Amino acid sequence: MPRFLSQLIPFVLMGVAIVAFAFGIVLLAYLFLLGAIIGFILFIMTWIKNKFFRPTTIVKTKKTTGRIIDSDDWKKL
Repeated sequence: MPRFLSQLIPFVLMGVAIVAFAFGIVLLAYLFLLGAIIGFILFIMTWIKNKFFRPTTIVKTKKTTGRIIDSDDWKKL
């Protein structure tokens, strides 16, 4: 009987490992699906907010300081 158990234990452990691996893959798939659903909901909420409630702040144009070169002479250098 002890010989039978010593031969059976590796197969039982291998079966448990395979079941644990399959369970982990299924759990990971559900986590990815849940993350995609939450991300899609947040995307739709942000899209609706931007579509109907535009920001009312006026964007000021930034005045450039410094030298502006309007020629292609610098490319010859």
